[in-house]
Amino acid sequence: MGVPHLGGDPNANLYYQLKRDVLDRVPVVSTVEFLPDRAGAETLEATFDPDRFDPRTGPESPTLAITWYRQRPDDWFRVNYSDPNTGFHAGWHQDEDHPELGPAHFQYTDEGETAYRSFDFKHETPSLRLWEIIEHLLSDVLSLQN
Repeated sequence: MGVPHLGGDPNANLYYQLKRDVLDRVPVVSTVEFLPDRAGAETLEATFDPDRFDPRTGPESPTLAITWYRQRPDDWFRVNYSDPNTGFHAGWHQDEDHPELGPAHFQYTDEGETAYRSFDFKHETPSLRLWEIIEHLLSDVLSLQN
């Protein structure tokens, strides 16, 4: 897995901004939590309402876990979607794990098989990048498991 980040602490203010500007505006998101808490947030976790997905995946709520470190020259982040009903996992990472794919990559695991590919963002700001990830998840990625 490598070193989790080059330095610094997760930014609780950034997480609040991502929650307010993005996650609170996504209709399929039912709750958003700062983990372990608002003051010491290391992760932001959004819970999806499974009844709002079409087709419905099952009774348990899928989650989106976000870990984001602001740093120069590039932020380090991992945004991971997990569906406990199907075992499907998808992640958007800007880290040191797959340098051959470029600065950021997308990966998903379905039925025990994992695939990786590069992922290019149109925007630089964290909020707009998170919007891109959620749009990709809802419009393209969830169809991979059908």
